[in-house]
Amino acid sequence: MALELYFYNQCGFCQSVLNCMINLGIEDKIAKKNIRENADYEKELIALAGAKTVPVLVIDGKPMSGSEEINQFLVGKFL
Repeated sequence: MALELYFYNQCGFCQSVLNCMINLGIEDKIAKKNIRENADYEKELIALAGAKTVPVLVIDGKPMSGSEEINQFLVGKFL
């Protein structure tokens, strides 16, 4: 399963997802794409999700948005 997280550090919702990843010990299992540090990531996100709202977790090419939904998915998958 390919997992990618689109985020930026100043976003509180993104920090919630990043903290969840750390707590689950899975930071190395998810490719992190900071849209503020790489304009190409922002373009990818807009093409994929239709907006640049973060966080977005891409699961095998399908975007999931919303920090609560993402955290619930991660806990269900990795806990």
